[in-house]
Formats: sequence, structure tokens, C-alpha cells
Amino acid sequence: MVETQFFRSYLYAPASKPELVEKAFNSQADCIVIDLEDAVHHDKKDEARRFVVDFLSKPASKPFLIRINDLNGPWGVTDLESISSPNLFGIRIPKTASVDTVKKASKILDAKKSNAQIHLLIESALGVVKAFELSSCDPKVAAISLGEADLLSDLRATNDEALAFSRLSILLAARAAGIKQPSQSVYANTKDLKGLEESTIEAKATGFFGRSIIHPSHIEIVNTIYTPTKEEAEKAEELLGVYEQMQATGNSVMALPNGEMIDPANIHYAKFQLNLYKSLNK
Repeated sequence: MVETQFFRSYLYAPASKPELVEKAFNSQADCIVIDLEDAVHHDKKDEARRFVVDFLSKPASKPFLIRINDLNGPWGVTDLESISSPNLFGIRIPKTASVDTVKKASKILDAKKSNAQIHLLIESALGVVKAFELSSCDPKVAAISLGEADLLSDLRATNDEALAFSRLSILLAARAAGIKQPSQSVYANTKDLKGLEESTIEAKATGFFGRSIIHPSHIEIVNTIYTPTKEEAEKAEELLGVYEQMQATGNSVMALPNGEMIDPANIHYAKFQLNLYKSLNK
């Protein structure tokens, strides 16, 4: 199992536009996704790949993933064979619906002696149905998330209500497989900041953590929503203090002064909140 790192924001930047990649790395996004797939015209694929290979020859200023092309298409295998290197933090595999695809990626990374993480994009009904199998098939798999635009197309659906089952399915699959919470798909309307905020808050409450982003204007909103507040951190510390008392006295349940009951089920999330708060406020 790969080491877990939690990122609030994943900002896409097209590999065919080096100036946008540079801007992305100077942004406040936690993780950059350099895109060789959808954002790159087929005439620019080779040029974009060469840019990524050169980029990987130098250390990066923050964590990043490379979204390769479909491994079952004309460019994906060449992408992965070309970019696998010690400086590669991780890859995003689009349109994942087969264990064989994941195993193919893992085998290439092994052959290149790369320790890169594998992040899976689930973009079809078949991928959703196989989400747990995909999440648990290889120890390099660190995360899964939905590609909701392609999924809606595959479902022949036109509204978000059609995605409710798929979102819950990958959340359950990820946690059952022992990998981190899925990150949320992009919010396609770059100007609807209110809609972005509302949908991100809803996804966080559902169990998602972090969000993919296609425009820098979305970074601050997403980062803020996924950043524990000082009050949340203080409450987490209080919960953990009560839990220590429970351990010392042999009690399985105790209550805070406000009457809120505390048991071991509360503690895991409190630790997560507090550790995240501390890591973001070093």
C-alpha cells in the first residue's frame, strides 16, 4: 500500500502549454495534474510528451500527477513508458474499467523502476460497477475518482442526480479497499463560484476529500472548504482528550460538557482533522 497524502485541490494544466504548467506550480493548488489527455490536441501529443519528459528531469516544487492517455488507445503506453522516472510522483489513468489496464500500468512502472502512485479515473458504467475490484487489484493504487462528464455521457444522462449512485459506489469502494477518500470531479462552469461552493460542501459532507479543478479561480474556494478551521481543530483536540480519559478509566463511552456522546467511532475522524490542521499550519 502506498503512503497516503491528502490534497485539497488538484489543478489541471495542459502539457501542450508549458506557460500554464508553470503558472499552475506557482498557484496555491496542493497538487498539479499535468494533462496529456483531453486538454492536448492529437497533433500535439508527441510535443506535449517531450515537454513532460524534460519536466521530469528536474525536481518539482510541489506534488504532481501526470494524466496519461488511455492505455488501450494509441498514445497511453508510449506516454507511460516515456515518463516513468524516479521524479514521477504519480499518474492518473483515464477511462479505467479493467484490472488488466491497472496491471499493465503497474508492470510498466516496475520495468522502469518507478515508485509512482496510480490514481484511477472511473469514467464509465463498467468502471463504476468494478470500482472495488479496480481499487484493490494492485498495491500501487492510491486513489480513485470519477470523470463525471464522460460518465454522464456513458449513462446517457443529463443531470447530476444520475451520478448519486456512482459517487457513493466509488466512495464505498475506496474505503473498503483501504485507500483514501475519493476526490471530487471538476466543476465545469468556471464562472459559477456559488455553484462550485455548494457542490463542494455537499461532497465533503458525503465523504469525499479534495477536488479536481480546471481553473485557478476555483482553488481558494475548494482549499477553504477542505481546510479544518481552528474551531474544528480545537474540538478534535477536546475529543481526543476525552478519549484518553476513556482509555485511562476503562470507559467505552463518555460525554463532552455539552452532552455530546463520545465513543471510539468519533476518534478516527478527529485524529484526521487535527493532523490535517497541523500539517496545513506548520
